[in-house]
Amino acid sequence: MNPKILKGFSFFLFIVLCFIGYRSTAQISPHGEGPITIMEFEREEYDFGIIEEGTMVRQVYTFTNIGTEPLILINVKGSCGCTVPQWPRDPIAPGETASLTVEFNSKGKRGKRKQRVTITANTNPSQTYLYLKGEIKPKEESGDDLVIIQPETEEKPNCLNVYPNPTSDVLRMEMEKNALGLSAIISIHSYKGELMAARNIDEVKPILEFDVRHYPAGSYTITIQVEGQTAETRCFVVAK
Repeated sequence: MNPKILKGFSFFLFIVLCFIGYRSTAQISPHGEGPITIMEFEREEYDFGIIEEGTMVRQVYTFTNIGTEPLILINVKGSCGCTVPQWPRDPIAPGETASLTVEFNSKGKRGKRKQRVTITANTNPSQTYLYLKGEIKPKEESGDDLVIIQPETEEKPNCLNVYPNPTSDVLRMEMEKNALGLSAIISIHSYKGELMAARNIDEVKPILEFDVRHYPAGSYTITIQVEGQTAETRCFVVAK
């Protein structure tokens, strides 16, 4: 073969391999494997106002996978030991809404604070940040016990209980036979009215599962709207 032709062929092959390598890299997540997706939060910053030192702050952050691939939260970490997040370990399907809970222990803290939570996921960029801010005033001399302020809850609706009840890790619901094979929209709310999860189901299966291990202990409602049927609300308790 003519050396000039061989040289030209080698250069062409180099360009093709570089192009293939670029395309392969574009489809790999920043962590080196798997596809990436897009995570969108309702809000990324929460202001808890002015609280007394020793108050425990709990906040739910709701997000949706608006991409086309399953969303995987690889790790969620607070900026210090006083800020503890809890998050779903199972993949979040495209179009599905889920939530994570952040608890901030203000014991021993004073003044203005802005706590950061770092989420590492199969997104681009790979890290997303949430913030919890406010001001902490000195605690009155009334003891050293931690004060936990529970949010006011709405009046409990009339609803059917879910079995097992209470639960701590996974909510499992046995669906009615007349719902099997139909489409459905299912949402979970806390009694405070916070949206914890929402899922569109193309075909209802006999057993429906939700990962609730990251939910704070308390009571929740799950609303099921099956295609062509009246919406039904059920209640369940998460116990830790």
